[in-house]
Amino acid sequence: MTEKIEKNSKETELNNTACKNCKTQFKGKFCPNCGQSVYEFEKPFRFLIVDLVGNIFAFDTRLWKSMSSLIFRPGKFVEEYLNGHRARYMSPFRLYIFVSFLFFLLLSIYAGSQIQISEKVRNEINLSFNGQIDSLNPETDSLKTNEINISDRSVSPKKLTNALSKVLNNPKMYMDSFLKFVSWSLFFLMPVYAFFLWLLFRKSKKYYYSHLVLAINQHTFVFLLFVLIICFKLIFPIRAYYPENYLIASIPIYLFFGKLHLYKRSWSKTLLRMITILIFYGIALFITLFITWNFWIKMELL
Repeated sequence: MTEKIEKNSKETELNNTACKNCKTQFKGKFCPNCGQSVYEFEKPFRFLIVDLVGNIFAFDTRLWKSMSSLIFRPGKFVEEYLNGHRARYMSPFRLYIFVSFLFFLLLSIYAGSQIQISEKVRNEINLSFNGQIDSLNPETDSLKTNEINISDRSVSPKKLTNALSKVLNNPKMYMDSFLKFVSWSLFFLMPVYAFFLWLLFRKSKKYYYSHLVLAINQHTFVFLLFVLIICFKLIFPIRAYYPENYLIASIPIYLFFGKLHLYKRSWSKTLLRMITILIFYGIALFITLFITWNFWIKMELL
Protein backbone atom coordinates (compact mmCIF):
# COMPACT_ATOMS: atom_id res chain seq x y z
CA MET A 1 0.00 0.00 0.00
CA THR A 2 2.78 2.39 0.96
CA GLU A 3 4.69 1.50 -2.23
CA LYS A 4 1.57 2.23 -4.30
CA ILE A 5 1.16 5.67 -2.69
CA GLU A 6 4.83 6.49 -3.29
CA LYS A 7 4.52 5.35 -6.92
CA ASN A 8 1.45 7.54 -7.46
CA SER A 9 3.15 10.56 -5.88
CA LYS A 10 6.16 10.09 -8.16
CA GLU A 11 3.91 9.86 -11.23
CA THR A 12 2.12 13.04 -10.16
CA GLU A 13 5.44 14.78 -9.69
CA LEU A 14 6.55 13.67 -13.15
CA ASN A 15 3.28 14.73 -14.75
CA ASN A 16 3.31 18.22 -13.22
CA THR A 17 6.71 19.68 -13.99
CA ALA A 18 7.70 23.33 -13.68
CA CYS A 19 10.31 24.42 -16.22
CA LYS A 20 13.36 25.75 -14.38
CA ASN A 21 14.07 28.15 -17.22
CA CYS A 22 10.70 29.88 -17.83
CA LYS A 23 8.54 28.44 -14.96
CA THR A 24 5.94 27.03 -17.37
CA GLN A 25 3.89 24.13 -15.97
CA PHE A 26 3.85 21.16 -18.37
CA LYS A 27 3.79 17.39 -18.72
CA GLY A 28 6.51 15.44 -20.52
CA LYS A 29 10.24 15.65 -21.01
CA PHE A 30 10.52 19.01 -22.80
CA CYS A 31 9.06 22.44 -22.04
CA PRO A 32 6.51 23.45 -24.73
CA ASN A 33 7.36 27.12 -24.19
CA CYS A 34 11.18 27.24 -24.38
CA GLY A 35 12.08 23.66 -25.32
CA GLN A 36 14.34 23.00 -22.32
CA SER A 37 14.68 19.37 -21.21
CA VAL A 38 13.64 18.24 -17.73
CA TYR A 39 16.87 16.24 -17.57
CA GLU A 40 18.69 16.94 -14.31
CA PHE A 41 22.44 17.50 -14.57
CA GLU A 42 22.88 18.04 -10.83
CA LYS A 43 22.81 14.42 -9.72
CA PRO A 44 25.18 11.78 -8.30
CA PHE A 45 28.02 10.80 -10.63
CA ARG A 46 26.81 7.18 -10.89
CA PHE A 47 23.63 8.38 -12.65
CA LEU A 48 25.69 10.28 -15.22
CA ILE A 49 27.70 7.11 -15.90
CA VAL A 50 24.48 5.14 -16.41
CA ASP A 51 23.17 7.81 -18.83
CA LEU A 52 26.47 7.84 -20.74
CA VAL A 53 26.50 4.05 -21.09
CA GLY A 54 22.87 4.16 -22.23
CA ASN A 55 23.66 6.74 -24.91
CA ILE A 56 26.69 4.77 -26.11
CA PHE A 57 24.64 1.57 -26.24
CA ALA A 58 21.90 3.34 -28.21
CA PHE A 59 24.53 4.70 -30.63
CA ASP A 60 26.08 1.23 -31.02
CA THR A 61 22.67 -0.34 -31.64
CA ARG A 62 21.83 2.14 -34.39
CA LEU A 63 25.33 1.86 -35.84
CA TRP A 64 25.28 -1.94 -36.11
CA LYS A 65 21.71 -1.98 -37.46
CA SER A 66 22.72 0.59 -40.07
CA MET A 67 25.90 -1.34 -40.95
CA SER A 68 24.13 -4.71 -41.29
CA SER A 69 21.37 -3.19 -43.40
CA LEU A 70 23.92 -1.30 -45.50
CA ILE A 71 25.97 -4.43 -46.23
CA PHE A 72 23.39 -7.20 -46.55
CA ARG A 73 20.35 -5.37 -47.93
CA PRO A 74 21.41 -3.13 -50.83
CA GLY A 75 18.90 -0.32 -51.29
CA LYS A 76 16.67 -1.49 -48.43
CA PHE A 77 18.33 0.82 -45.91
CA VAL A 78 17.74 3.79 -48.22
CA GLU A 79 14.13 2.78 -48.91
CA GLU A 80 13.29 2.39 -45.21
CA TYR A 81 15.00 5.68 -44.36
CA LEU A 82 13.08 7.54 -47.08
CA ASN A 83 9.82 5.91 -45.92
CA GLY A 84 10.28 7.35 -42.44
CA HIS A 85 11.84 4.41 -40.55
CA ARG A 86 14.67 6.54 -39.17
CA ALA A 87 14.79 6.04 -35.40
CA ARG A 88 16.42 2.61 -35.68
CA TYR A 89 19.20 3.81 -38.03
CA MET A 90 21.95 6.39 -38.11
CA SER A 91 21.32 9.02 -40.76
CA PRO A 92 23.07 8.11 -44.06
CA PHE A 93 25.13 11.31 -43.92
CA ARG A 94 26.41 10.64 -40.37
CA LEU A 95 27.17 7.05 -41.31
CA TYR A 96 29.12 8.29 -44.35
CA ILE A 97 31.15 10.71 -42.20
CA PHE A 98 31.94 7.93 -39.71
CA VAL A 99 32.95 5.34 -42.34
CA SER A 100 34.88 7.79 -44.57
CA PHE A 101 36.83 9.07 -41.55
CA LEU A 102 37.70 5.46 -40.66
CA PHE A 103 38.65 4.71 -44.28
CA PHE A 104 41.01 7.64 -44.74
CA LEU A 105 42.55 7.08 -41.30
CA LEU A 106 43.33 3.43 -42.11
CA LEU A 107 44.44 4.34 -45.64
CA SER A 108 46.87 6.88 -44.19
CA ILE A 109 48.27 4.26 -41.79
CA TYR A 110 48.57 1.65 -44.54
CA ALA A 111 50.09 4.04 -47.10
CA GLY A 112 52.56 5.27 -44.47
CA SER A 113 53.73 1.70 -43.89
CA GLN A 114 54.24 1.17 -47.63
CA ILE A 115 56.21 4.31 -48.54
CA GLN A 116 59.27 3.95 -46.33
CA ILE A 117 62.16 5.43 -48.35
CA SER A 118 65.69 4.45 -47.37
CA GLU A 119 68.58 6.91 -47.46
CA LYS A 120 70.16 5.02 -50.36
CA VAL A 121 66.99 5.14 -52.48
CA ARG A 122 66.47 8.81 -51.60
CA ASN A 123 69.97 9.69 -52.81
CA GLU A 124 69.50 7.69 -56.02
CA ILE A 125 66.24 9.51 -56.80
CA ASN A 126 67.84 12.89 -56.11
CA LEU A 127 70.84 12.10 -58.35
CA SER A 128 68.62 10.84 -61.17
CA PHE A 129 66.26 13.83 -60.91
CA ASN A 130 69.11 16.38 -60.78
CA GLY A 131 70.68 14.72 -63.82
CA GLN A 132 67.44 15.09 -65.79
CA ILE A 133 67.11 18.74 -64.73
CA ASP A 134 70.69 19.50 -65.79
CA SER A 135 70.13 17.87 -69.17
CA LEU A 136 67.28 20.26 -70.02
CA ASN A 137 69.65 23.07 -70.98
CA PRO A 138 73.35 22.34 -70.44
CA GLU A 139 74.47 25.54 -72.14
CA THR A 140 73.18 27.94 -69.50
CA ASP A 141 72.99 28.28 -65.75
CA SER A 142 70.12 30.73 -65.83
CA LEU A 143 67.21 29.55 -63.70
CA LYS A 144 64.77 31.71 -65.66
CA THR A 145 65.52 30.19 -69.06
CA ASN A 146 65.29 26.73 -67.53
CA GLU A 147 61.81 27.21 -66.07
CA ILE A 148 59.54 24.19 -66.33
CA ASN A 149 55.76 24.24 -66.77
CA ILE A 150 53.97 22.29 -64.01
CA SER A 151 50.24 22.64 -63.39
CA ASP A 152 50.09 25.72 -65.69
CA ARG A 153 52.78 27.34 -63.64
CA SER A 154 56.43 28.11 -64.47
CA VAL A 155 58.75 26.64 -61.87
CA SER A 156 62.51 26.96 -61.66
CA PRO A 157 64.58 23.75 -61.46
CA LYS A 158 65.86 24.82 -58.05
CA LYS A 159 62.34 25.14 -56.65
CA LEU A 160 61.36 21.81 -58.18
CA THR A 161 64.40 20.13 -56.63
CA ASN A 162 63.53 21.58 -53.23
CA ALA A 163 59.94 20.32 -53.55
CA LEU A 164 61.16 16.81 -54.38
CA SER A 165 63.54 16.86 -51.41
CA LYS A 166 60.71 17.85 -49.07
CA VAL A 167 58.55 14.96 -50.27
CA LEU A 168 61.40 12.44 -50.04
CA ASN A 169 62.34 13.58 -46.53
CA ASN A 170 58.79 13.28 -45.19
CA PRO A 171 56.67 11.22 -47.61
CA LYS A 172 54.00 10.29 -45.05
CA MET A 173 53.22 13.92 -44.22
CA TYR A 174 52.68 14.78 -47.89
CA MET A 175 50.70 11.58 -48.47
CA ASP A 176 48.38 12.53 -45.59
CA SER A 177 48.07 16.02 -47.01
CA PHE A 178 47.11 14.68 -50.45
CA LEU A 179 44.59 12.23 -48.95
CA LYS A 180 42.92 15.13 -47.15
CA PHE A 181 42.42 16.88 -50.49
CA VAL A 182 41.11 13.65 -52.04
CA SER A 183 38.61 13.12 -49.21
CA TRP A 184 37.09 16.55 -49.81
CA SER A 185 36.99 16.05 -53.59
CA LEU A 186 35.16 12.71 -53.19
CA PHE A 187 32.72 14.36 -50.79
CA PHE A 188 31.82 16.97 -53.41
CA LEU A 189 31.51 14.26 -56.07
CA MET A 190 28.54 12.64 -54.32
CA PRO A 191 26.05 15.31 -55.50
CA VAL A 192 27.40 14.76 -59.04
CA TYR A 193 26.73 11.02 -58.74
CA ALA A 194 23.26 11.82 -57.39
CA PHE A 195 22.67 14.10 -60.40
CA PHE A 196 23.49 11.22 -62.76
CA LEU A 197 21.03 9.03 -60.84
CA TRP A 198 18.35 11.70 -61.12
CA LEU A 199 19.06 12.14 -64.83
CA LEU A 200 18.84 8.46 -65.78
CA PHE A 201 16.16 7.39 -63.28
CA ARG A 202 13.97 10.50 -63.48
CA LYS A 203 10.97 8.39 -64.56
CA SER A 204 10.94 6.95 -61.04
CA LYS A 205 9.48 10.36 -60.04
CA LYS A 206 11.71 10.64 -57.00
CA TYR A 207 13.06 13.92 -55.70
CA TYR A 208 16.77 14.71 -56.00
CA TYR A 209 17.06 14.16 -52.23
CA SER A 210 16.21 10.46 -52.67
CA HIS A 211 18.93 10.07 -55.29
CA LEU A 212 21.38 11.88 -53.00
CA VAL A 213 20.62 9.51 -50.11
CA LEU A 214 21.29 6.53 -52.39
CA ALA A 215 24.53 8.17 -53.59
CA ILE A 216 25.68 8.66 -49.99
CA ASN A 217 24.68 5.08 -49.14
CA GLN A 218 26.63 3.57 -52.04
CA HIS A 219 29.74 5.67 -51.39
CA THR A 220 29.57 4.55 -47.76
CA PHE A 221 29.48 0.90 -48.81
CA VAL A 222 32.53 1.32 -51.07
CA PHE A 223 34.49 3.00 -48.26
CA LEU A 224 33.40 0.31 -45.80
CA LEU A 225 34.55 -2.41 -48.19
CA PHE A 226 37.98 -0.81 -48.49
CA VAL A 227 38.11 -0.48 -44.70
CA LEU A 228 37.76 -4.28 -44.49
CA ILE A 229 40.40 -4.80 -47.19
CA ILE A 230 42.90 -2.46 -45.52
CA CYS A 231 42.27 -4.09 -42.13
CA PHE A 232 43.20 -7.47 -43.62
CA LYS A 233 46.38 -6.00 -45.09
CA LEU A 234 47.36 -4.36 -41.80
CA ILE A 235 46.64 -7.44 -39.66
CA PHE A 236 48.24 -9.92 -42.11
CA PRO A 237 50.89 -7.86 -43.95
CA ILE A 238 53.17 -10.61 -45.32
CA ARG A 239 51.35 -13.25 -47.37
CA ALA A 240 51.67 -15.03 -50.68
CA TYR A 241 47.96 -14.65 -51.43
CA TYR A 242 45.57 -11.70 -50.98
CA PRO A 243 42.00 -13.04 -51.24
CA GLU A 244 40.51 -9.83 -49.79
CA ASN A 245 41.25 -8.06 -53.09
CA TYR A 246 38.46 -10.11 -54.72
CA LEU A 247 35.97 -8.19 -52.56
CA ILE A 248 36.33 -5.29 -55.01
CA ALA A 249 34.36 -7.37 -57.54
CA SER A 250 31.31 -7.05 -55.25
CA ILE A 251 31.10 -3.27 -55.79
CA PRO A 252 29.28 -3.26 -59.18
CA ILE A 253 27.02 -6.10 -57.95
CA TYR A 254 26.09 -4.08 -54.86
CA LEU A 255 25.50 -0.91 -56.88
CA PHE A 256 23.26 -2.82 -59.28
CA PHE A 257 21.04 -4.40 -56.62
CA GLY A 258 20.80 -1.11 -54.72
CA LYS A 259 19.42 0.65 -57.79
CA LEU A 260 17.24 -2.33 -58.69
CA HIS A 261 15.62 -2.33 -55.25
CA LEU A 262 15.02 1.42 -54.97
CA TYR A 263 13.92 2.25 -58.52
CA LYS A 264 11.95 -0.97 -59.25
CA ARG A 265 13.05 -1.14 -62.91
CA SER A 266 13.74 -4.24 -64.98
CA TRP A 267 17.15 -5.91 -64.72
CA SER A 268 18.17 -4.90 -68.25
CA LYS A 269 17.15 -1.24 -67.88
CA THR A 270 18.79 -0.97 -64.46
CA LEU A 271 22.01 -2.56 -65.74
CA LEU A 272 22.17 -0.31 -68.81
CA ARG A 273 21.59 2.83 -66.75
CA MET A 274 24.12 1.73 -64.13
CA ILE A 275 26.84 1.19 -66.77
CA THR A 276 26.09 4.63 -68.24
CA ILE A 277 26.27 6.24 -64.79
CA LEU A 278 29.58 4.50 -64.01
CA ILE A 279 31.09 5.75 -67.29
CA PHE A 280 30.00 9.34 -66.61
CA TYR A 281 31.07 9.10 -62.99
CA GLY A 282 34.45 7.61 -63.98
CA ILE A 283 35.09 10.60 -66.25
CA ALA A 284 34.01 13.02 -63.50
CA LEU A 285 36.23 11.19 -60.99
CA PHE A 286 39.26 11.34 -63.30
CA ILE A 287 38.77 15.08 -63.94
CA THR A 288 38.24 15.75 -60.22
CA LEU A 289 41.36 13.83 -59.17
CA PHE A 290 43.41 15.57 -61.87
CA ILE A 291 42.25 18.99 -60.65
CA THR A 292 42.84 17.93 -57.03
CA TRP A 293 46.38 16.75 -57.88
CA ASN A 294 47.21 20.05 -59.60
CA PHE A 295 45.68 22.11 -56.81
CA TRP A 296 47.54 20.08 -54.16
CA ILE A 297 50.88 20.58 -55.95
CA LYS A 298 50.31 24.34 -56.13
CA MET A 299 49.19 24.62 -52.51
CA GLU A 300 51.61 22.22 -50.82
CA LEU A 301 54.75 22.04 -52.95
CA LEU A 302 55.24 25.00 -55.30
